[in-house]
Amino acid sequence: MLKHEDVSGEGLSEAPDRDSLIRALRNLEATQARVQQNAERVYDEKRRELVLELLPVLDNLERTLDAAMTSSDAALVEGLRMVHGQLEAVLVRYGVERVDAAGQRFDPAIHEAVATVPMLYPELVGSVVHQVAPGYRFGGKVLRAAKVSVGIARSGVGAVPPRAASAVGSAGPGLGSPFARPERRT
Repeated sequence: MLKHEDVSGEGLSEAPDRDSLIRALRNLEATQARVQQNAERVYDEKRRELVLELLPVLDNLERTLDAAMTSSDAALVEGLRMVHGQLEAVLVRYGVERVDAAGQRFDPAIHEAVATVPMLYPELVGSVVHQVAPGYRFGGKVLRAAKVSVGIARSGVGAVPPRAASAVGSAGPGLGSPFARPERRT
């Protein structure tokens, strides 16, 4: 049988005071906030990793679509366009933004120079004259820089001023899809 202790309180520890309870509650709330932040960070990182794995698939699909456009099989081209559109829609839902660079000033924060092109016209020096591959943003951060060719100064005299956008090959964004690409001319 159990023996009853003296109920006078001498054998028991003193009840926690109000300040101790408030400190414990604050610690618990801070821990919960840290756990929530860590969970969100892990979630965002996993989404970012998934998008990074899908970008090469999108690139290869675009190359396949470009190659198929020379084909006479219209159904194949249309099927590839539909798959391409589906993949783009998924990436947009994940929060991915395409960064098209043609015609813009070179910005090393969002562009990766893979080549330089001598320019006769000074207004094209330091500009993106050709986009090799588009860049992408995710969560407001550059996920992949656009791979571009940049105009550099060339010595030469007697140059004729360039034609407006055709000198740069700029299609510009906003052609229907956030991933709009210039139409291929045949």
